Amino acid sequence: MPSTASRSDEGKRSDGAWWDVTIGIVTALPIEGAAMATFLKDPQYVRLEDDPNDYRIGHIDSADQKRQHRVVLTTMPRDDTRNAAATCTDMLRTFPGIRCVVLAGVAGGVPSLRRPDRHVRLGDVVVAVDGIVDYGHVRLRDGIAEPRRPVTGVSMDLVRAVRRLQVESYDDNSGRWISWLTPARDQPMATFRRPPPETDLLVFRGRAVPHPPPAQTGHVEGLPKIHYGKIGCADVLMLDEERRDNLAARHDLLAFEMEAAGVAASAASHGIGWFTVRGIVDYCDRAKNDVWHPYASLTAAAYVRAMLGRCQPFPVWRMAPGRGAIALLPDHELDSLVALLEHVHDLDLQAVWRAATGELTPLPPSPPTGAVDLFNYLAGLNAGLDQVPPALAFVEEVAGRVDRRLGARLRQWVDHMAARLHLVEVMHEHRARVEERRLRNDEPNGAGQQIKPCLVIQVEGDGIDRERCEVRYWIQRSSDRWQPEPGEPRQTAFKEVEEAMQAAVRHAESAWRDNDGPVGIELLLPTDLLHKAVEWWHTELEAPAPTPLCLDYPVVVRSLDRMRATYRHRVWINRWKTIWRHPPGHRLYWGRMHTQENSIESWNARLRDNAELTTVVLSSSPEHTTGREELQSALNAGVAVILWDRRAPLQPDTASLIEEATQGHPNELPHRIRVLRTAAATAAHEEQARHPGRHIALLWDDPNRTVEAGGH
Repeated sequence: MPSTASRSDEGKRSDGAWWDVTIGIVTALPIEGAAMATFLKDPQYVRLEDDPNDYRIGHIDSADQKRQHRVVLTTMPRDDTRNAAATCTDMLRTFPGIRCVVLAGVAGGVPSLRRPDRHVRLGDVVVAVDGIVDYGHVRLRDGIAEPRRPVTGVSMDLVRAVRRLQVESYDDNSGRWISWLTPARDQPMATFRRPPPETDLLVFRGRAVPHPPPAQTGHVEGLPKIHYGKIGCADVLMLDEERRDNLAARHDLLAFEMEAAGVAASAASHGIGWFTVRGIVDYCDRAKNDVWHPYASLTAAAYVRAMLGRCQPFPVWRMAPGRGAIALLPDHELDSLVALLEHVHDLDLQAVWRAATGELTPLPPSPPTGAVDLFNYLAGLNAGLDQVPPALAFVEEVAGRVDRRLGARLRQWVDHMAARLHLVEVMHEHRARVEERRLRNDEPNGAGQQIKPCLVIQVEGDGIDRERCEVRYWIQRSSDRWQPEPGEPRQTAFKEVEEAMQAAVRHAESAWRDNDGPVGIELLLPTDLLHKAVEWWHTELEAPAPTPLCLDYPVVVRSLDRMRATYRHRVWINRWKTIWRHPPGHRLYWGRMHTQENSIESWNARLRDNAELTTVVLSSSPEHTTGREELQSALNAGVAVILWDRRAPLQPDTASLIEEATQGHPNELPHRIRVLRTAAATAAHEEQARHPGRHIALLWDDPNRTVEAGGH
């Protein structure tokens, strides 16, 4: 009998987490879980008070003969996407060392009479090397449903393992795993025996039809065929052969199931990969029954065992006994950090070392050659009484000494590791101490605009339907570091974009309810929308007098196209830094009409030649050719502050106000522009349309405050 695990088992943390479990396997049905359990070595049953799932923990052979995979298996309470996500999330919380989640079980297959080489039969195995298509999460337009976005995160480690199996399929020894599908006559394995061939009935439009000849389909009598490709997923029990065929043709699908999208979402939120293998149990039609459930469950489970047998064991996070220190083994988490640390240059590494470890920890005997070397050395050291791993303290220290953008990414890595190691509170307190020390010592923390709570709203045209757009937004809650939180994207018509914007503003205001400091709004727009007077878009739409945004907030626009064009970020960052060099200030470069320069080539060359020019004032609105050419040239040259008069050409009174507004500290500019806009809104009715404040536009584009700007 399998043993029952206790909380004192080897390989567990003191709080009950199994750190040596690196693969989680999820099944939707009890028969699927039973089939998978037959391939576990030395299984242990595990139940925890704070986790509703039941688990089996065991081993499966890996590609390394000296080390097996340590795996955990659980079965969902119900077979749907929501339960899949919830079950997977509970499992990942209980087993924080998991590096990959495998979904194993049954699915409905897609027969193909017209393309026999793709013909899927009962008992076959579909391996989703190309991932899944979430056809239940769609954008419906003109009666046509299209997936809103691809499902990513397929484990490349397991894709490579599958490819090894494919290569071996040409060898004489490739069929060893097939022998696992011939269960003994006695129970329990007899449960999974292959049903008689006459039960594999194919129905087409209400009548039985013969399968294509095995010579055409590549099937061997009595054995499953392995198919590689994509699987469709939704909270839909597919029993419609016409819809099955239409979706399969549109998305190139081999099978349909109901759980993978939930597992993928949960795995992605934890930063790990996922994979799914399915045994074919029916044809997604009204002839569906449970006859093939046991055998199809076994074929999927056997293939998972074979696949893991071609996969190298995943590295393990280990906790040093009684200390809370970590020993980091090379893995994808370490690789992502190394990629960031390789961008760290010109630091006093000895000073960083002392700040991170204190005076009592000597430098390594061999002088380090860079940040990566120091991190690798620290990764093996134990934590002190404060429980802060020296490696994480080092990364935190480096984050405060590099440019803000790189520092934010390093802190995100620290936060991710702290969550996985159950050290969130410990690292939070450590970060507070570090920030307090920096303020006390007046250490430089990068140049640029002070971080304030703000709302970033992205508006982007549909690309196909000019009357529609997508609105995304991010809320920056605090003033300590740049960490904007994404909201829910919304598809809408351009004429209704203010409603979507109002919903974003109200969400942000709810997040800011305890904040009594200044907040702002940034409109992230593609170049072809930058001419829009977005600062005068309204909120409080249901009120007798809807309120322009610029009355309640400083409103600026930002360039979505440049944010996505990473090859332009270097010059953008450098030009932005110039604003803040002592003494900080704007150095204006006027448009061609102001400088009497007729050639855009010459105007652009002078801008590129003088890196000290920080702020451009366009000759006219980008809605007109002159302003559009100057705007594009300025964006390409890395200029982060651009102003213009929405009228054409630039009016003398507006030029005078811009020159006045750009005097003083650069941080004051958005507020000064808001004052001008408020003056225009409160002027006498007959003066409002002529007031310069009604027409001034400000692009204020901090390169250290980027977001993951998604789109179509």
